[in-house]
Amino acid sequence: MLGIRANTSVSFGTSARESRGESKVSVTSDHPLLTAAGSEVERLRDLIAHLMHKTAHDPLTALPTRGVLLEQLEQELRRDPSDGAEIAILFVDLDNFKLVNDSLGHGSGDAVLREMANRIVDCIGPEDIASRFGGDEMVVLHVRAANDSSLALGNRILASLTEPMLVSGKEVVVSASVGVALCKPGMKSVEQLLREADTALYAAKDRGRARLEQFNDELHARAEKRMRIESDLRAALREQQLFVEYQPQVRLKDGCVVGVEALVRWRHPEHGVIPPGDFIPVAEECGLIVKLGREVLKESCRQLAEWANQMPDRSLAMTVNVSPRQIAEPNFIAELREVLSETGIDPTALCLEVTESMMMSARQEVIEVLERVRQLGVFIAIDDFGTEHSSLSRLRDMPAEVLKIDRSFIDGLSSEPGDTAIVSSILSLAYAMGKHTIAEGVETREQAAILLRMGCEVAQGYFFSRPVAADKIAPMLSTALWQPRAAVALHGADATDGPVRRGHRYFIDEFLQHIGAPMGTKAAGRS
Repeated sequence: MLGIRANTSVSFGTSARESRGESKVSVTSDHPLLTAAGSEVERLRDLIAHLMHKTAHDPLTALPTRGVLLEQLEQELRRDPSDGAEIAILFVDLDNFKLVNDSLGHGSGDAVLREMANRIVDCIGPEDIASRFGGDEMVVLHVRAANDSSLALGNRILASLTEPMLVSGKEVVVSASVGVALCKPGMKSVEQLLREADTALYAAKDRGRARLEQFNDELHARAEKRMRIESDLRAALREQQLFVEYQPQVRLKDGCVVGVEALVRWRHPEHGVIPPGDFIPVAEECGLIVKLGREVLKESCRQLAEWANQMPDRSLAMTVNVSPRQIAEPNFIAELREVLSETGIDPTALCLEVTESMMMSARQEVIEVLERVRQLGVFIAIDDFGTEHSSLSRLRDMPAEVLKIDRSFIDGLSSEPGDTAIVSSILSLAYAMGKHTIAEGVETREQAAILLRMGCEVAQGYFFSRPVAADKIAPMLSTALWQPRAAVALHGADATDGPVRRGHRYFIDEFLQHIGAPMGTKAAGRS
């Protein structure tokens, strides 16, 4: 036992900055033995404090972890609202950060994240906390928010992050999106405040990126609608509420139907038919697009096989949209091969559509998957062509044979010289690169006539037919859906001498590869 006088003084001192996960413990005494023991205790306490600091801070950015911020947020929400201290949460997320990792490597990506963290810290106030929640998403707890200070802070962060960064001797320019949620009077739910900030961030991404959005009643309504759609869509997939309609694709030189595009529809038990624009984006976000796309592909190929049996003397192409998430699935090629085998259709009668934005930003692994699709004999079309800033060299290397001209350019064909010039340029580009063309969104005879004169091969749109049920397609195959010679008389297009540049092969001749063979069966000479 140590002999320690009753009046020996011992004191423990602590100082902490809990909001940033930092703490320090000190022990003092006037007894020499306790002083020595106290030194050991202090070293032990310092070690514990060091370990606590490491667990409370992100190892890459040195920012406090998610847990630290959430703990402080809970404390702020428990404060007496009468003190007038308002708080806000800001979600900050880099735009297209994956491209940085893919192009420069993960080491450079980490350097960008560290610089991002430093710049955010430089923007916030002394009572604010910046935390890394994961990946390239960082969250700021802004306290004493007043007079739109949270919006001002968000805009400072946006401006700071757009300044060039020097990474491994290279100048890197990034942008970010910010979602802001203000704590409403009486709000006590951490989860609700975070959810609102996340909803605002999603809105910023959805509205073009590189911008700030603040949560409001409109966003709240949209978020609730999205949650309902996701829930109902899961039920729709279980209960087979989804169905496919087909829009004819017409060869402009003679008006014959040479293909159809499969378009998914949703017959909701309460709300009737819901347009795809309302549920496809939700399916993309929540991952249901993979199952949905798989079902549409199976049904479309099954239907093509059925038409082949009913009309063995006719040839028809089937175009089906596929999403980036579908293509990224490890078993995508195996599933495609299985569908082709089960239905027995000729692979050259099938064309998979991918968007221009997906093609231009696709990683090498995705390009390799598309090349394997081509090896199966299936064609690939680039949808919405003209809406992105495509690199010609990248376009040249893409395994795609068909360019689908976006409807936004077709709308102005008869009235906007700029749109006419764009369409003409796309057609010339396609011809020079040996690719085929389909114009989308043709709604008038005049548009069809202009496209015919300019050299477009195939078109689709309400002028020819709306998307229809499968049983409505067969009658269309026995008649022309438009008379190009009538267009000559009305609009001056030459339907016999110059609808397509001399030497231009018609879409059906190469796209199907089985003209003259029974529809949907394997062409001679193919295995």
